[in-house]
Amino acid sequence: MKKIIAAFDCTKYADGGAKYAIEIAAATNSLLVGVFIQDMRYVNMTYAYAWDQPFVDFTAIENSQKEEKEKADLNIKLFSEACEAKGIRYKVHLDKGVPLQELLKESSFADLLVIDTKTSFTSLGEGASSAFIKDLLSDAHCPVLTVPAHYQYFDKLILCYDGSPSSVYAIKMFSYLFHELEGLPTVLLSVNASTSNHLVENSNIKDLLKLRYNKAVDYVVLNGDPEQTMIDFLSKQGEHAMVVMGAYGRSAISRLFQQSFSNRVIQELKLPVFITHQ
Repeated sequence: MKKIIAAFDCTKYADGGAKYAIEIAAATNSLLVGVFIQDMRYVNMTYAYAWDQPFVDFTAIENSQKEEKEKADLNIKLFSEACEAKGIRYKVHLDKGVPLQELLKESSFADLLVIDTKTSFTSLGEGASSAFIKDLLSDAHCPVLTVPAHYQYFDKLILCYDGSPSSVYAIKMFSYLFHELEGLPTVLLSVNASTSNHLVENSNIKDLLKLRYNKAVDYVVLNGDPEQTMIDFLSKQGEHAMVVMGAYGRSAISRLFQQSFSNRVIQELKLPVFITHQ
């Protein structure tokens, strides 16, 4: 049995993130843990002044914490009901602290972390969510599946490959974790900056995929700027594809899968993206 964690801001229920995590847990017979995080960095303190000295209004703090607790209870109830309706095994953790630190700790004990790309634990908009996701992807101790806000079923796998150990590692990790999904139609996507149609380590990668995937893999080798060409191809795959890619934010980063490219795939294409690093 595998352990999947679905991460939530305890005050904002991410319905799309929950549905992706629940569907994957059901398909792979995994334990799903809903991790609801209460951000303790910004406890709402109200300052007033008495005799020119500041003091903390503890009544305001208590009211704010009570309101957050009510929201958390409601969101946990929604998550629990959705899991029970699907008939999957699940647990709930309510963590209090610094969100990134709490999720990194949880990721040490999980096989996969699922998170909505809009999650940020701030009210500063999409830029803040992008920054939070980038930090999480850089340091997570397990693979991360970033998902769009609105759930779409997935019926195709796109394996992004540039010949690097990092891209191969991501393909292997996805296979190890989710062999139940290996029967989906699968495309291995590679891009050459030159006009060559050569697939890097052609024999080795094909041998690997023959062992891992139940159906024949469609090999697509394109030419052009690697980043833009991949973005263009992925944008034409519709909303029902899942993207698998490697190397994010570590010293052994591959030549293709830089942070900027990963961010573009996550933010622009609105597809579920499985990312892992060695």
